Amino acid sequence: MEKVKMNHYWPYGGTGIESFGANDVPDMEIIPEPGDYEVLAKVDAYAICASDVKMIQMGNDYPLFKDRDFEKQPARLGHELSLTVVRPGRNMEKDWPVGTRFGVQPDVYLNGERYCIGVNKDGGMAEYLLLGAEVFKSDFGSCAFEVVNDLSFSSVAQTEPVACVEAAFTNHTRNEIREEDEVLLWIDEETRSEFDVHEVAVSKKVSIYDKGNLLSAVIPKGNKFEYGNLEELADRLFDVIVVIGNPQIQTMTTLTECLNPGSIFAWLPEKTPCPYVEMDIAKIHYNKINLSGTMTRSLTEALSCIKYRCDYKPGGDLIISGGGGAMGRIHVMRALQHEAPPGRIIVTNLGEERLLSLRETFGTLALEKGIELITLDIGGKEYEQQIRKLAGENGVSDIVVCAPGVAPLNGIVEFLAADGMLVLFAGTSYGQFGRLPLGLVSGAGVSITASSGSGVKDQLSVVDKMKKGIINPDINIAAIGGLDAGKEGIRAVKEGRYAGKVIIYPVLRDLPLTAIEELDKIDAELALYVKENGWSRRAEKILFKCIGNGVR
Repeated sequence: MEKVKMNHYWPYGGTGIESFGANDVPDMEIIPEPGDYEVLAKVDAYAICASDVKMIQMGNDYPLFKDRDFEKQPARLGHELSLTVVRPGRNMEKDWPVGTRFGVQPDVYLNGERYCIGVNKDGGMAEYLLLGAEVFKSDFGSCAFEVVNDLSFSSVAQTEPVACVEAAFTNHTRNEIREEDEVLLWIDEETRSEFDVHEVAVSKKVSIYDKGNLLSAVIPKGNKFEYGNLEELADRLFDVIVVIGNPQIQTMTTLTECLNPGSIFAWLPEKTPCPYVEMDIAKIHYNKINLSGTMTRSLTEALSCIKYRCDYKPGGDLIISGGGGAMGRIHVMRALQHEAPPGRIIVTNLGEERLLSLRETFGTLALEKGIELITLDIGGKEYEQQIRKLAGENGVSDIVVCAPGVAPLNGIVEFLAADGMLVLFAGTSYGQFGRLPLGLVSGAGVSITASSGSGVKDQLSVVDKMKKGIINPDINIAAIGGLDAGKEGIRAVKEGRYAGKVIIYPVLRDLPLTAIEELDKIDAELALYVKENGWSRRAEKILFKCIGNGVR
């Protein structure tokens, strides 16, 4: 059993990049013995995430850092990890013996409390990481999962971001009204048609706005509260909102602000609805809200899962808006390696440099797959003409929004086809209202999906696909470095210096941050191998051997 006495790690003091590390170098500590249900692990590799940069920039403004006293309790970031057991606790030796390689889902819940590795729990920007019992005994089972030795350290570290992309194509919403749901039934006063919304009567807490007294009889007496105007809804939140008819668009926006996380919003228009409604896109991204609707005037039909898509239309057209960054590249990789891929992938980005890198990385794979890969610079003079021509009169079947903010959505959503799928992937701050095609969900069969983060199930799916050779995250690696280069790696991600992922190998303390294209600065054999074969487990073994630490 390996005896570990000292651990080098990067602390974060809560006041921007200047407080990351002690005088620009890692700090050092004595490692405690693991408790009975804890595991001490070696950090074989960690990937730097844009969220790490966001946390460093925001400090106490980052939600999970709220009210943290950084002076007394510096944070330790790093949540995209590849680990090996070096010392299990007494009760962990059987399931997690020394030498076991594993990955971890960083978003951990135990007894409803959130333990987020790399945020409010110590992360892996270090040589070693002590994992608590909550990781192995979480509310959803073990958040650690064993991996085979054939997988590279770098690919295991990337299971979390790749799984986040996978999770974006999974239905995270519900479509059934529950007895305990707070329900709002909003009927526009000009509505005159009959609607079937009998499902709302399942709830014992129904509020209703129905000036025309059209559907009040559907709700049992004593089971409803009548609203006289929109202002009475101030500060009220509902688990289900059903909108009947065609209210003014501003009313629709106001109603969408009354949604609890995990809620249902169903729109049953009486006539063709306005296609777009301004909505807080962060609430849709983070809160797992079911946006549904139908022109059939049946709530049952509106809530039917049959109508909606959560994955690409085979052979269709996919636009990845703001897709030049690290996560956008993972979306491109997923689409190219999908078992039923789009026929054409259009990637937009501000600036040509990252698009050039994307074409160099994925161009050959796209050619082999028979998929047309097109890149467009949003800042280019002919961009508007080009995107309109590519979308055509009928629009594209799928759009993924990868860049944060309103502009990447508003600038592309009009090109979605009538039966298209819109994926709100990029996280953004609350209070930014974008044009969501809510009317097209009801009137034309559009699907709107969104997700934030991933789960162990998503990561295991990624691991399975990696073992089968279906996906290879290592084609997205842009630079590598040792632990001492960790701060420089953060700066590089912040500045957008590299289009792909930055991987840090903590045990290689002195390895400078090095672009994959410049590996000849480290070793000629390594550079030649990677040029011909790409990054891999074999490349890592060459790296560790030539640095002088032996083959790991």
